[in-house]
Amino acid sequence: MTVDRLLVGLDANQRRAVETDAQPLAIVAAAGSGKTTVLTRRIAYRIEQGHAEPRHVVALTFTRDAAGELRRRLRRLEIHESIEAGTFHSIALRLLRDRAITRNEAMPALAPDRLRLVRECLKELRIELDPYPAMTDIDWARARRIEPADYEREVRAARRRGAVPPRKFTDLAAAYERLKRRRGVVDFDDLLDLNLRAVETDAAFRALVRWRFRHFFVDEAQDLNPLQHALLEAWRGGRPDICLVGDPRQAIYGWNGSDHTTMTEVERAYPGVTVVSLETNYRCSPQVVSAAAAALVASGQQDDTASNRADGVPLQIESFPTTEAEAAAITTFVRSALDTHAPAGIAVLARTNDQLVPIEQALSAAGIASQRAVGRSPPELALSDAYRATSREALALWADDQFTHHDALRRRVAEEVDRFLTSQEPGSFRSWVETRAPFDDLDVDEVDGAVSLLTFHGAKGREWPVVVVAGAEDGLIPHSSAVSAPQRAEEARLLYVAITRAVDRLLITRSASRNGSATRPSPWLEAVQATIADDRPVPPPKRSATSRVVDPLAALKLWRTQIARGAGVAERTICSDTVLRNLLEHPPANTTELARRLGITPLAAAKLRPLPSDGQSSSTMTGA
Repeated sequence: MTVDRLLVGLDANQRRAVETDAQPLAIVAAAGSGKTTVLTRRIAYRIEQGHAEPRHVVALTFTRDAAGELRRRLRRLEIHESIEAGTFHSIALRLLRDRAITRNEAMPALAPDRLRLVRECLKELRIELDPYPAMTDIDWARARRIEPADYEREVRAARRRGAVPPRKFTDLAAAYERLKRRRGVVDFDDLLDLNLRAVETDAAFRALVRWRFRHFFVDEAQDLNPLQHALLEAWRGGRPDICLVGDPRQAIYGWNGSDHTTMTEVERAYPGVTVVSLETNYRCSPQVVSAAAAALVASGQQDDTASNRADGVPLQIESFPTTEAEAAAITTFVRSALDTHAPAGIAVLARTNDQLVPIEQALSAAGIASQRAVGRSPPELALSDAYRATSREALALWADDQFTHHDALRRRVAEEVDRFLTSQEPGSFRSWVETRAPFDDLDVDEVDGAVSLLTFHGAKGREWPVVVVAGAEDGLIPHSSAVSAPQRAEEARLLYVAITRAVDRLLITRSASRNGSATRPSPWLEAVQATIADDRPVPPPKRSATSRVVDPLAALKLWRTQIARGAGVAERTICSDTVLRNLLEHPPANTTELARRLGITPLAAAKLRPLPSDGQSSSTMTGA
């Protein structure tokens, strides 16, 4: 692919983010601003320009689906050479595997069921607690690089409400480590710790990693936790060739150990960094963007994002007396939306999983199919079932069972299980998938026949034409567990994430009573509601019955359509109606000015069809 084609359809800031030679670079990308497009085009651009070698590129993401999408987009940009792209854990696992092979050592075996390990430890210590929140406490401490002996002090300093009593955490952490050693397994955080330790103590391994990884790209950098950041810096070794892409407005994993200051204070971590901001939302309607911004501003945070789209329908905010009435109204709304949208284009989002239960029941009673995928794609769900197999025999039985079903996706996973078992390679099927990424060619779209029911966290990175945000009440938004100012700020960002999942239509609901107790509206709901009052439609000008409305942008829109077809891209990636209107009112003097205003190179502008003027086909540009 030519360099010019990599820049087609980018606005000025997107183009700058792709083209700049700055190192280090931080790209602050608002919701809907084309983050993945810019990231993949920057990788392709640097390779095309000869400034990066594919075999030395490493692109770090936080989910397997995101890594797969990254690789698919790079292939569409005609980057066919092997590029290391994956999650921190998958890349760490591949490095440890290669090191083990080189040293003729056993490869680390991933624990197939961490919850079972934690449950055994709780039972041994006679701690009456569900294993999942206990495991979350362990993960938080590991992510923050907190020693068990310091846990009590650190959890109090963070004003975090952990599930494990602080005085018992040291015993639980020690028991968990003992049990892993006894079983000969490691967990995901061990993969990072082992990598970090190997880089720090093994000169040969350190040299190999730094030879292999020279050009760093980090997606969703606002979600980095201290452990991941330490490993990233160990791999990088102080070299400046790093590009961080993220959005501090979408930093929502502080509860799990992440540190949002990675992007808000990026200059502190990376002195001399160049920051490029992408503030144009190409996905959401202006009404959705305004509502999301209002939630942030009401919490004392800022958002300067502007929508590039034409006006959409006003958002709706409704209050109901009970959760049952709320669920019934949401069902009615969804049924109406199904007249114009496929089920996969509709989502109901809530702060907690418990809130989704009555909504799911109401939809089911109305004959509306829904899915509780918790933000995971169908391939991820099929794989999670396979990962539950605790032995190779159980895995083989699971695969045999899939071949009797009509689900093509599960059969595909079963075929990969067969390849794994036939290879007799040591380790788990999860390790096999992590190191080979055999499902990158699969789409990650939701099941077409079901409405999605997700938590706000589960919805991160997704989008739907129609979205319902349920339970906009104090105690849920923000959640009652958020007691400190930073925690409440994160809750507002979580609401921002939920709102910006909507492309066109948004309904926000609340119940005046939940679980038998009266509720109050979310403290940010009034500010969001105020955006509706600011969205009053302007009546059209009066005209006679015989007059004919002529769109003054018709000729320019046709010009844009022809360019988009020739480039094989969507029309709105060429430019917005606002840009067209500006071109009509202030025609460019020459191709150089046109290039600047469209955010493309002068050479590319010179190849465009003549710019219409006054509805004619002649060019207004001198030298065109």
